[in-house]
Amino acid sequence: MQHHPLQSNAHQSLESETIACHECDLLIHLPPLAEGHKALCPRCNHVLTQKRRNARDKVFAFAISAIIFLVFSLPFDFLSFESKGNARIVTLAESIESLSLYNFESIAILIFLTTILVPGIFLLGLVYVLISLSVNKMYRHTQKIAKFLFSLLQWNMAEIFLIGILVSFVKIASMAKVNFGLSFFAYVLFIIFLALTVSNLDRFQFWRWVKIHIDQNQPNLSQLKDRGV
Repeated sequence: MQHHPLQSNAHQSLESETIACHECDLLIHLPPLAEGHKALCPRCNHVLTQKRRNARDKVFAFAISAIIFLVFSLPFDFLSFESKGNARIVTLAESIESLSLYNFESIAILIFLTTILVPGIFLLGLVYVLISLSVNKMYRHTQKIAKFLFSLLQWNMAEIFLIGILVSFVKIASMAKVNFGLSFFAYVLFIIFLALTVSNLDRFQFWRWVKIHIDQNQPNLSQLKDRGV
């Protein structure tokens, strides 16, 4: 992986783009990168963007895998408890719903939104945009969905929910026998592939894909004028 510390002066190519460093807010003229290269801020050495090989295909594959495992984590057994001859099996949805039984409806809704709904919408929206880019066709609302995606990531708490479950497992294990069901392992794989999706999704490169896609599908104004539109 090659690093490219960049310059913030006015000497730039016609194809360069301006980007602000997320750490120090320095405006930098960023030229096109070759595959496998990354750009660093000349002031604070922060990684501005990284152009990974086959990044779009990897992100698409990881996102599809995450969606599949999220779906499989819902209908099957998530956890089972056994103590003094009494046994109980709960699904992922039931484990969240049980909070409402103790008058924690707001917490139950928040956990559902941040651990299932928001990550699911993010992945589906990302797949929708990537399919639009792959077929070189401007699907409806592609640009709006692309703008909305990264704001959703701030509300993803799936991995924190999993950590909370594991911490609770350590405490409950001394009082009851706890077994992980098929849905639990599916949810773990969902989190792994969600993390791989996000880690391979470079925001700057993603917007370059979208910008190129929009430019290629934008109607030619001169042709429209010739047609009298």
